[in-house]
Amino acid sequence: MSHDQRQHTPPPPTRDDEARRARLAGLRARDARRAHRSGRLRVAATVLAAVVAAAVLVAVVLSVRGGPGGDDADASGVDPTKANVRGEKVYGDLERGHVKGDVDYPAGPLPPVGGRHDPRWQNANGDVYTRPLRPENAVHSLEHGAVWVTYSPTLPQPEVEKLRAEVAGVPYRMMSRLPGQDSPVRLTAWGHQLSLESADDPRIGEFFDAYAQGPQAPEQGAPVTGGKPTP
Repeated sequence: MSHDQRQHTPPPPTRDDEARRARLAGLRARDARRAHRSGRLRVAATVLAAVVAAAVLVAVVLSVRGGPGGDDADASGVDPTKANVRGEKVYGDLERGHVKGDVDYPAGPLPPVGGRHDPRWQNANGDVYTRPLRPENAVHSLEHGAVWVTYSPTLPQPEVEKLRAEVAGVPYRMMSRLPGQDSPVRLTAWGHQLSLESADDPRIGEFFDAYAQGPQAPEQGAPVTGGKPTP
C-alpha cells in the first residue's frame, strides 16, 4: 500500500463518534414524535372547533324558530292561542273527552270547533262529502289537525267546485255541505274558525297553511285515515 493511500484512509470511529451519532439519532426521533403529536393536536382542535360551530348554529336556528309567539308558536310563527288569519275567531278551553252518542254542542259556532267527540274520527285525507257530516266524528278529526271546510247549500255550484279543488286528495282536509250555516263558506280547525263570503277569498289558503296539521291540534299529526269513511 502506498503512502498516499494510507494518508486518505478514514480513521476508525471512536467511542465519542458513536455516542454522538446515537445522540443525534435520539434527537431526530424526539423531533419526529413531537411533530406527530403536534399534528394530532391540530386535528383535534379543528374537530373541536367544527363541533362548537355546529352547536352555535343549532342554537341560533332554535332561537329564531322560537321568535315571536314564544313557546306557543311553531316554526312557522303560528300561535295556536291567537288569531293568525284576518277575520278568524278563536275559541279556548275546549273539552276533549270521548263519548258515545250525541253531544250537545253550544249554539255557536257552527260547525263546532272542538269539545267532546266520538271515539271514531271522520276520514279527512282530502275527502269531499256530498252530505252533512256527523259533528261528533268530524270534531275528532279536528283534534288530529284536520281543517273542515263547510258551505251553505245555497252556495253556487261553481264556487263549490273551487272549494273541492282546494280539498280533494290533500291530507288533513275535508269538506261537506252544512244546512243552517249562515255564511257561504266556513273553515274550521280545532279552536279556530273563519267565515267567508266567497270561495275565491285568498284567506282560504292562509287558513290551510296555518292549521292543517297545525300546532292548535291537541293530537297534531294523528291519523285522519282508517276512521269513518261516510257521513
